[in-house]
Amino acid sequence: MNALVTGTDSRSDEELAVLARAKQEDAFAQLVSRYSGMLRSLSSKYCCDGFDADDLAQEGLLGLLAAVQTYRRSETALFSTYAYACMRNRMVSALRRRHGEQAALLVEEDEPSVISDGDDPAVMLVRQEEVRQLQKRLQQDLTALEYRVLMAHLGGFAYREIAQRLAVSEKAVDNALQRVRRKLASAF
Repeated sequence: MNALVTGTDSRSDEELAVLARAKQEDAFAQLVSRYSGMLRSLSSKYCCDGFDADDLAQEGLLGLLAAVQTYRRSETALFSTYAYACMRNRMVSALRRRHGEQAALLVEEDEPSVISDGDDPAVMLVRQEEVRQLQKRLQQDLTALEYRVLMAHLGGFAYREIAQRLAVSEKAVDNALQRVRRKLASAF
């Protein structure tokens, strides 16, 4: 059995994501192993009528696969943060498909967590602080409408749903997201 499968691989999550995207199955298996605690935690947190934790864990696993396929290495975003968002969004979308808006609203206001089993406590604290700093910076750099639109968009809501929830037009939602993209592109 090689180092990837046994969990002794010392490569970073970012490196493993690049390798997994290049179709190295052992790299993806290692990421699944590293993120299994986070998957279990999210799925048990969001399970409700019609979905058991295993169903949601499968959705989360698909979110992890999507994270591997779409992650682009950068100095500002850790893979763990990106993977968390992809897994969570996939689960919320599944809940919304099955139970509609009410189920999604229950998890929408969640504060992001980037803790996974096996992380060093010092690393977890650093990651949590990075998330808090990013949220703080977004709240400073974006208008209240832009921030709320961005959070709803990241939560998997469609433009129409965001417009209804915020009592604005779909065009206002689109314009706000365009401004957010420009601001983020210039800031990062």
